[in-house]
Amino acid sequence: MSNKLIGSNHNRMDQRVQRVKTMIESSFDRELSVREMARFVDISVSHLQHLFKHEMAQTPAHYVQALRLNRAKELLESSSLNIKQIMIRIGAKDRSNFERRFKQAYRLTPVQYRKVAGLHTTKTWQTLQSQEQP
Repeated sequence: MSNKLIGSNHNRMDQRVQRVKTMIESSFDRELSVREMARFVDISVSHLQHLFKHEMAQTPAHYVQALRLNRAKELLESSSLNIKQIMIRIGAKDRSNFERRFKQAYRLTPVQYRKVAGLHTTKTWQTLQSQEQP
C-alpha cells in the first residue's frame, strides 16, 4: 500500500489518518466500523472518509479489505492453513464473499492461488491466468 502525500504545504500524512491506518493494520482481523475509527480520532465519519480517501486514495473499508486479502494471499503462499483457518485469521466471516473478493483481486480462487504459489513458476501462473479469462 502506498501512502499518498497531501498538498505541497504538507510533507507527511495527516496524523488522524495515520492513527486510523495504524489502528486498522493492528486489528484488521476483527470487526472495525468506520464509526469506531472516526471516534478514535474524534472526527465525524464523513470527515474521516474524506481525509482517508484523500490520503490513501481509497476508503477505510477498502483499505481493510485490501489488507485482509493481502494477508490471505501471504498465508496461502507460506502456510498449510486451510481456507477456513485463513478466514478466521483475517477476520472474514462469509466464505463465498471471501472467495469472490479474492478472485476479483487476484483473478484466481484461493485454492487455485495456493496451487500456483506452490509451483513458483511464472509460466504456470500465466497459464492459469489465461484459463481464467472469460
